[in-house]
Amino acid sequence: MRLTKEQAEQNRHLIVETASRMFRLHGMENVAVADIMKESGFTHGGFYNHFRSKDALAAEAIASAFDVVASDLSEKLASDKHPQESLSSFVARYLSPQHRDTKSGGCPASALSVDAARNGKTIQTAFVKGVETYLDIIAAQMGGDEQEARQQAIALFSGLVGAMMLSRAVKKSDPTLSDELLSSARKILKVKN
Repeated sequence: MRLTKEQAEQNRHLIVETASRMFRLHGMENVAVADIMKESGFTHGGFYNHFRSKDALAAEAIASAFDVVASDLSEKLASDKHPQESLSSFVARYLSPQHRDTKSGGCPASALSVDAARNGKTIQTAFVKGVETYLDIIAAQMGGDEQEARQQAIALFSGLVGAMMLSRAVKKSDPTLSDELLSSARKILKVKN
């Protein structure tokens, strides 16, 4: 029985979303194509009907993850009449134990930075686009001129991602330090009104 074009697109979307979650939770090196296909409910052989390589899937999964979180962030920041309060809420949510411990892997910037650094141009290009989107969204909430707003956005986002990565890196061995990394970063990175 042949799949309809619509069903094939739905299957591809499911594979991308599954890969995105699995990559963020386990790292790209630790997830095989067979694992993604099995988790998606398909056979390994069907993978090449959708993607030419694992890198092609990874780039699409990274782009999809950034799109989802950027869309959510944009929506939340745009819905508030007080942008600085919204940005402060974003910082608090980002640097929360709930985000650190999420079963979806959370923000792709903190979950996949090391993977992006270790991979080639295809994956890094998807990562760059995602980071740029975040920076644009955050900079739009900052005061001052465009260059100053971008610098503030870079500093803030780098602090968020770094604190989250460190908190995750020590959580099993030293949960107290893990929580302290988040709470200290929340306090220091608080957005000024």
